[in-house]
Amino acid sequence: MPRRSEFPKIIRIGSVTVRVYRVKHKTTASGFAFVVVWNDGWRRFTQRASLEAAMEEGRIKASQLAAGNIEAAEMTRRDRDELVAARRLCGAMPLLAALEEWKTARELASGQLISAAEFWAARNGVGFEEISVSETAKRFLKRKEALGVDTSVSYRKIFPTLTEVFGDRSLKSISSRELAEWLGTRHPHPVTHNTARKRVVSLWRWARKEGYLPRDALTEAEQTESAREKERKIGVITAEVFEKLLKHIRECEPSYLAALVIAGFCGLRTIEVHHQSWNDVHLDRQILRVTRAKKNTPADRIVPLAPVAVEWLNLCPKREGEVCAGSPRNTVIYRIRAMGHAMEIELPHNCFRHSFISHRVAQTGDVAETSLESGNSPREIYESYREVVSKDEGQAWFEIHPSK
Repeated sequence: MPRRSEFPKIIRIGSVTVRVYRVKHKTTASGFAFVVVWNDGWRRFTQRASLEAAMEEGRIKASQLAAGNIEAAEMTRRDRDELVAARRLCGAMPLLAALEEWKTARELASGQLISAAEFWAARNGVGFEEISVSETAKRFLKRKEALGVDTSVSYRKIFPTLTEVFGDRSLKSISSRELAEWLGTRHPHPVTHNTARKRVVSLWRWARKEGYLPRDALTEAEQTESAREKERKIGVITAEVFEKLLKHIRECEPSYLAALVIAGFCGLRTIEVHHQSWNDVHLDRQILRVTRAKKNTPADRIVPLAPVAVEWLNLCPKREGEVCAGSPRNTVIYRIRAMGHAMEIELPHNCFRHSFISHRVAQTGDVAETSLESGNSPREIYESYREVVSKDEGQAWFEIHPSK
């Protein structure tokens, strides 16, 4: 019996048959090449240098044909290697999703995808320092105070509640929604809401300028909304009420008298009264230089002392050092208002300054002069204080003598 040839090798999976033939080949080490042959409607073949590689390819083709994947069976080994490499590059992202994203990005960049990506990374995408909210606030305050900015009555009043909630969080991780919730919870009143938002926006903008946040984009703080404030009502008191309060303070708490006189007869802001020094009060020249004017306002000024103001100030027991010496000086005006409320006298917020401006405008009729004395703009005085009181009422305000 003749010896049966060991080729072709037959690979069967279901009804699919793939054959592997051996042919002579001059360039291979064994002198043979192995041809894989299959039929998907057309007779097809591919060649391998070793029998093992040919048998592996045959089993792959037979499996694909048996599963009905004719297109996959037509893939060459090189095609499969490229597919595997592409999937490896995509990582967890599906290959089709990666290609769709690449196509969209390429269209947006007009074909210059790498250049556009490098530009974006240089401006926004990389190199940010991971910094917490509390550390950002600390560096911000240090920088502002080094530049001479007084942070005690502004930023240092807002930042503690901010860092209490977000202190250990990364600055980049805070969303506008979280900041809006914080503002609504901790600062629900429209005025305090907008004040707190203003301070936080300043902090986030500074962080962006310093490179802690992406440049050329709105910060999360800027994307929060301002509250709608109610129309401001100018609260004033009459000369009779002011006279009654002056008399009560002189008799019951004379150390507060100077603060009340300066607030009502000179129109200083509350913070200006609390920081006023007697060295800047010149009774002989009948002028007062504001010791500590409010920043970013036309408030660095000299205020004339009305004759009645000089009379009342001469009654003050101690005229040296700080005007509001003694109990915490930044509370004196609030303590005076509390004493007024105890007397069942209604004293609206900022009523002493508002009353001075209103009565001074009524007395002189000169908005420009009053704006210089009060450190307000003429426009605000014209819009808010003009015609609040009559001329006779204005004159009566500056005729409240201690002798009465």
